[in-house]
Amino acid sequence: MRQSPLFLGLTRPAKILGLPLGYFMGLSLGSVLPFVATKDMRWLLLFFVLYPPLWLIADRNPHFFEVLRVTSTRLPRTINRTSNQGDRYVS
Repeated sequence: MRQSPLFLGLTRPAKILGLPLGYFMGLSLGSVLPFVATKDMRWLLLFFVLYPPLWLIADRNPHFFEVLRVTSTRLPRTINRTSNQGDRYVS
């Protein structure tokens, strides 16, 4: 099914500097607030170090962290998690 450019444009998440709004706010709060509290320039350097990987993740899937949040809160842990080295949802 073809989707119109108008539909794609209206459903795309809002972006700041190429990052979706949630990614940008998390990156900014994680680097600017510690910088203001400690006045240490290394915290601002963290912004520039983490920006490219976040941009690549957002380019592939802008809802990546939303999917992680939903799957981690909605999928229960299995009883035999330790014996299988992880959760298995196979019957």
